[in-house]
Amino acid sequence: MKLFLLSISLFVFCINPSFSQTFSKDYQAACVQEQLSEHKGLKQSTLTEDDFKPFCTCVAGLISQNATNRQLNEFIMDPKLKPAWLQALESKATKSCLSADSKLKT
Repeated sequence: MKLFLLSISLFVFCINPSFSQTFSKDYQAACVQEQLSEHKGLKQSTLTEDDFKPFCTCVAGLISQNATNRQLNEFIMDPKLKPAWLQALESKATKSCLSADSKLKT
């Protein structure tokens, strides 16, 4: 039975070898929507999705580089969950992305 489960896991991994690509796409979309919601009404000018794409791309990239495939798959299966590992990686990535690009401001 264990061999069967291992075979299935390996098969699924081979079909989708890059959890990070799927994660990055899904996370970026969720991030942009979250940022639009959080910044709604804070500036006189209207913010658009394009205003947050560089930030969200940066954060998603750093998270996908530092998370395990298992963690990335956990997010892909239920993107609305924010487990502790994701919150910790988001915090580090956010700080890094904001300090790395002077155009991104809080």
